[in-house]
Amino acid sequence: MKVLIWYALAISILTCTYGCHSQKEEAAAGDANIYNDPTLCKICELRCAGSTAEIAKYFTSEYPQYRKAAVSAVGSMRDSMAIVPLATLLNDNDIDLREEAAFALGQTRHPAAERYLLDANFESQPSNVKAAILVALGKCGSHKAFEMVRDYDVPHSDVTLVSGKARSICWFAKRGMYSVATSQAAISIMCDTLIHEKARTIAAEYFGVCNADFSLYTDEFVSAYRNAKLIPNKVNIVLALGKCHNARAFSLLTSIVEDENSDYRIVMNAIAAFENYPYDECMPYIARLLKSYDEKIASRAAKYIYNRGIPADANKYLDYSRDVAGWQTRTTLVAAALKYSVNKANISQRIKSGFEASQNIYEKAALLRALENDIASYAFVEKNTFYNNDNELIGVEGIKALVTMYESENFAQYAREVELTTGDKLATDFGLIFKKAILNGNSQMVAVAAEALSRHSEITAEYMNTYFINQALKQCNLPRDADTYMTLRNALFAITGQESEPYEAEAATKPDWEYIKGIKQGEEIVISTKKGDITIKTDVNNAPIAVSNFLKLVDENYFDKSQFNNITLLYVENCGSLSSFDINKTVMIPSELSQNEFEEGTVALNTSALNNSCTTQWFVMLTPDALSDGGSTVIGIVTDGMDAVHNINTGDEIITIKRKK
Repeated sequence: MKVLIWYALAISILTCTYGCHSQKEEAAAGDANIYNDPTLCKICELRCAGSTAEIAKYFTSEYPQYRKAAVSAVGSMRDSMAIVPLATLLNDNDIDLREEAAFALGQTRHPAAERYLLDANFESQPSNVKAAILVALGKCGSHKAFEMVRDYDVPHSDVTLVSGKARSICWFAKRGMYSVATSQAAISIMCDTLIHEKARTIAAEYFGVCNADFSLYTDEFVSAYRNAKLIPNKVNIVLALGKCHNARAFSLLTSIVEDENSDYRIVMNAIAAFENYPYDECMPYIARLLKSYDEKIASRAAKYIYNRGIPADANKYLDYSRDVAGWQTRTTLVAAALKYSVNKANISQRIKSGFEASQNIYEKAALLRALENDIASYAFVEKNTFYNNDNELIGVEGIKALVTMYESENFAQYAREVELTTGDKLATDFGLIFKKAILNGNSQMVAVAAEALSRHSEITAEYMNTYFINQALKQCNLPRDADTYMTLRNALFAITGQESEPYEAEAATKPDWEYIKGIKQGEEIVISTKKGDITIKTDVNNAPIAVSNFLKLVDENYFDKSQFNNITLLYVENCGSLSSFDINKTVMIPSELSQNEFEEGTVALNTSALNNSCTTQWFVMLTPDALSDGGSTVIGIVTDGMDAVHNINTGDEIITIKRKK
C-alpha cells in the first residue's frame, strides 16, 4: 500500500549512527512506523483539527516527505479552500508529490479545481501524474474536461495511463456523463488482451455504471468475457451483458448460471443482469438457483423474484419458500409472495408467525421488513418497532417498513377505507409514528423518520409545532450522530423553511502518539471464524488514528462474539454489535483518506457524510471497485484467508480477533 513517505525514512530514523546493529535490532527498525518523526505527527494533528491553512505551510517544506504528508492530509480533508495552494504543486520537482496533489484536487469534488488540472502542463507530465489528473477530472470536471478526457488518445502500451483514463470515464459515468465515444474507448481497452487485465477490469466497470443500451457491443462483451482470466473482470462484464437485451447475451448468461464452477460473484451479477430480460425466460434458471448450496446465490435469486415477480405466481413464491434452507432466501420469497399477492391476509399471518417463532435477530428484522407490502399489518409492525424491540436492528427495519407503507401507491385508498369504517385517520396515525421514531433516540430510526418528513412535509400538518425535532437535535450525540443531525436539520428546513444551528465539530482529541509509535507497520491481526481464519496486515503509516483506535478495540476483545451484519457483492461488513452504534465504544474520528486502490481484500472503515470514520464499523472488499478510492479510511488488507471471507454470510460470528504473535 502507498504510504505518506518513503519506507526508507522509517529505517533511517532508527538506524544506529555507527551502523552496527544486531539482526534483532535491524528487524525492529524494519517494523517501525513513520511516526517517530515529530513533524509528521504535527501534520497529522493539524489534519485532525481541520487546520488547512497551517497544513498548507508545509507545502513549501524543503523535505519532500513533509510536502507529501501535508498534501495527503489536505486531500483527506476534501477542503476546497486548499485548491489554489495545491495547484502550485502540480509542477513540483517531486513527481510523486505532483500525483498526490492531483489526487487531492480531485478529492475536493469542486468544479474550481478543473481549471488548474487542465492547465497543469499535462502533456509534459509523467504517466502517473497524467493518470491522477485524468481521475481527478473525472471526479470534479465539467463537460469541457469530459470532452478532453473523452478525446485523449491513450497509448495502450502505457498501462498506468490506460488505467487512469478508464477510471476517469468511470467517474464521469457515475456523475451521469457518458457518450458513444467514451463507451467505445472503454470497449477498446476492455478488449485489448495485450493490456494488463486490471486495466481491462476497470474499463468493464464503466458499463455497469452507465444506464444505457449496449446491444451494439454484444460481440465485444462475449469475446472479452471468454478472454478474461480475472474474476473481477468477468464480474463487471456479466453486469454489462444485462444491458445488451438480445439472445446472444442471454445465452452466455444462462451458460454462466448453469456452470457449477462459476464463481458466486459472477453468478450473482448474472442474476442481476437477468432483470433486464423477460421474466418467463429467466424463471426456469432462477427456480433452480433458489436451491443453490451457496446462500448468497440463492438469496440473490430470491431477490430477482422480489424485484421482477408477477401476481399470477405469488402462490408459487410461497411454495418455493417452503423448499429452501437459508433464512435469507426464505424471507425474501415470502416477502415477494406478499408483495405480489392480491389476498394478503394469509401470507401476512404466516410472516407474523415466523417473526414470533424465530430466534435469529436478522431473520426477525427481515420478516418485519417484509410486512411493508401489506398496509393492513401496520399495527403489528408498529408494535414490534417500538414495544417489542429486542434489538435496535428490528426497530430500524420496522420504521423503514412503515415509511414504505406510507409512501405506497395504495396508502390513500386504504386510508379512506379505514376512515369510512372506523373513523380513524391513518395519515395522522403515521404522522405520530414518525414523530415517535424521531423522539426514540435510536439514531438510525431517527434518520429514517426524519428523511420521510423531509419528503412529506404534509405529515406535520397534524403537529402544533416542530419542537420535537429541535429536541431530537439536542439529543444527538455528536460527532457520532452527525449524519442523523444533518438529516434532522433537513427535515426542519423542509417543514418550516428555516435553518437550524449547523453542526460545528469539536476539536479532535490529540492522537495517542506513545501508543501509535508502538504499533508495527504491517502489524497483523487474525480473525477467527467458523469459516476459517482471516489474517489482516494493518497499515498504521497510512491511517495512524484509525489503526490505533481499531487495535485498541481488538485488545479489549470488543469484536469477539460479534457478527457480520451486512453482505453485498462488494463487501462483507462488521459493526461490532447488532446496533449500528455502540454508545460506549463508537468513536468518530477524522477520516484518513488516501490514494489506496480498493482491491479484493482491502479493509476499511465506514465513512460518514461529514467525512468522519467510525472505528467500530469496518468492511472487507470482496471485489475491486474503481469508484471507491479516496472514499473510506483504509486500515489494511487481507493477506491470508480470503476464501473464508468469501464464505461468510450475514449472522456469521467472529469468534475472536487477536494480534498475531
